[in-house]
Amino acid sequence: MNDKRENILSASIELLVSKGLHAITVAEIAAKAKVGIGTFYKHFKDKEDLVQQMWIWQKKDEADYIFKDYSAENLSVREQYFFLWERVVRYFVEHPTEYYFSYQFASSNILNDEINSIAMKRFLVFDELYEEGLKQNLFKPLKAKHLRLFTFSTINGWILWAKDEQIPFTDTTIQLFLQMSWDSIKN
Repeated sequence: MNDKRENILSASIELLVSKGLHAITVAEIAAKAKVGIGTFYKHFKDKEDLVQQMWIWQKKDEADYIFKDYSAENLSVREQYFFLWERVVRYFVEHPTEYYFSYQFASSNILNDEINSIAMKRFLVFDELYEEGLKQNLFKPLKAKHLRLFTFSTINGWILWAKDEQIPFTDTTIQLFLQMSWDSIKN
C-alpha cells in the first residue's frame, strides 16, 4: 500500500474515533498524516470515501489477526466458536482505536452493501460455522447471519461495558464471557 495513503488512514482512524466524522476537516486529516490536502484527494474522493476505504483497511487487519493460525479442520463447532470469538475479543482489546472505529461505524449508512461485501468477505467463515452448528442442531433456530450478528453485538457491548467498568480482560473473564455468549445461542 502507498505510504501516504497508509498515513492518511492511520491518522484518520484516530481523528474519527476521538472527534467524529463531521467534526473533522480534510485539512486536519492531512496535517495529522503529514501530507498535503491534494494528496488526500489523490487517494480519496471525500471523507465518506475515506471511511469506506478505512472500513476495508481495518477489516483486513482484523481478519488477518483473527484468522492467523486458524483451521476448522478437526475442530468441533464449539471449539471453532471459542477460537474465533476469543480472537475477536483479543483483537479489539489490543486495538482499542480500531474497536471504537468498528463500534461507531458498523451500522453506518456510509458503509453500503458493496463496501461491506468487500470488507466482510473473510468473515463469512463465521456464517459457515453457524450453518454447521444449525445442521447439528446446536443453535437456536435463527439464520446463521442473525446468530453472527447477535454474537457480535453481544461481544461489542460487553467489551464497551467492561472498558467503562474497568473490568480487566483476563483469560478467565474472556472465557467466562465466551461461555455465556455460547450458552445464549445454543439449543
